[in-house]
Amino acid sequence: MNREDSATVELSVPDQQVELALALIEGSAAFCSSPRHRALLRYLVARRLADDLASLKESVIAVELFGRPPASFDPRRDTIVRVEARRLRARLASYYKTDGRGSAIRIELPVGSYVPLIAQREPPTHAPEISRRARDLVERGEHFLRQALSRETLEAAVQRFDAALRESPDHAPACVGLGRAWHNLAVGWYHEPAVASAHAGEALRRALVLAPDHAVAHALMGATLHQFEHDWPAAQRSFRRALALAPAQAFVHSAYGCHLWIQGLWDESERELLLARRIDPQYINTRIHMVNLRIAQGRMADAEAELAAMADIAPLTVAIAGMRGTIALFRGDAETAIGHFSQICEATPGHPGVRIALAGALAEAGRVAEADALVAQTLQQFAGQPLSPYVLAIFQARRGRPDQAFALLDRVLAERDPMALQIPQDLSFARLHADPRWAALLARKPLRR
Repeated sequence: MNREDSATVELSVPDQQVELALALIEGSAAFCSSPRHRALLRYLVARRLADDLASLKESVIAVELFGRPPASFDPRRDTIVRVEARRLRARLASYYKTDGRGSAIRIELPVGSYVPLIAQREPPTHAPEISRRARDLVERGEHFLRQALSRETLEAAVQRFDAALRESPDHAPACVGLGRAWHNLAVGWYHEPAVASAHAGEALRRALVLAPDHAVAHALMGATLHQFEHDWPAAQRSFRRALALAPAQAFVHSAYGCHLWIQGLWDESERELLLARRIDPQYINTRIHMVNLRIAQGRMADAEAELAAMADIAPLTVAIAGMRGTIALFRGDAETAIGHFSQICEATPGHPGVRIALAGALAEAGRVAEADALVAQTLQQFAGQPLSPYVLAIFQARRGRPDQAFALLDRVLAERDPMALQIPQDLSFARLHADPRWAALLARKPLRR
């Protein structure tokens, strides 16, 4: 332990708190690019919590974690454990100087030992002062988050949350709101997803340092870990922590249900979404997730029934029109789909993705010249704006161009498109299923399950 840190004391720390601290470390900037050091740290902490000190020896770690053969491993010649332990200490030191500087729990690896030291910092005697203006700015930011998703409303939310943090840097709700706004900007391709998701992760990690028991922050962290870092085990830990903290909050169950659906765990997804609806029948996102689940299950009549109910609660929304267009395409009614997607294009003229969706419907209707012209026009008009290769892959699949579709799906995986994990269950790619390249695609990370 760093002895000059007089606020740190060695106490018995509950396993649940240690797990939370470990999850924050794993998701930090210092560790997110190093799966080897995440695995090493988790191994050491798990053995420490299990009081299995016999496993915390160089030879055992080399065999169990690094795959060295037990009969021939020689620590005098193979220094992998010592080298990686030294690098792990350096990463931990970097973490506690940056993302983890306010952490209540510290996990360190003393020099010359593989037994991690887990200690607790005494909480500050005074809570940070939050100005009235910062609270007001957060309320205004939340207002924009509740509007129909668009670049304008989300950027307005970011501006308010940023201003709140300039006013009161330790205001956790401002960090949570900022993380949520950036996450939605990334998912909707309103900003370059790699950049926007990095901003989201940074804000949420800061929020969890300031407020380790903030359920919404944990749920959003789970969504970010899943969609952008493709780390489902870490995402599940975040979601389950959120559920433990707020079992009666619809948002938490709805978010978890959405990501269970994305992961292909449809029965578990349905249970969470139904629970979210019982808690808050008016929460529209839960119903949207349920429609997507029904479409993935091929239950189009049930999906349409869900949409009819949604139309009572949120009439004339872009989401409803988009899902109706998608269902019409799956039913083979391309002309009806064209009508729905045309409606969305009129409502959101600044979003290129919906124009590509309309082009796909035109292609399904046999109006290929119009479809190709619309895509070319869209690519030219929005040349400087992010555009998802996923929606382009759907267009090429509908256009009957499998080579271009598979090339775009390669880009989807390489660029970590937030839609990437939906490839296996997206019926838009049904025409590609008979192609040998489809099985090879599903065998790749992160689609392999």
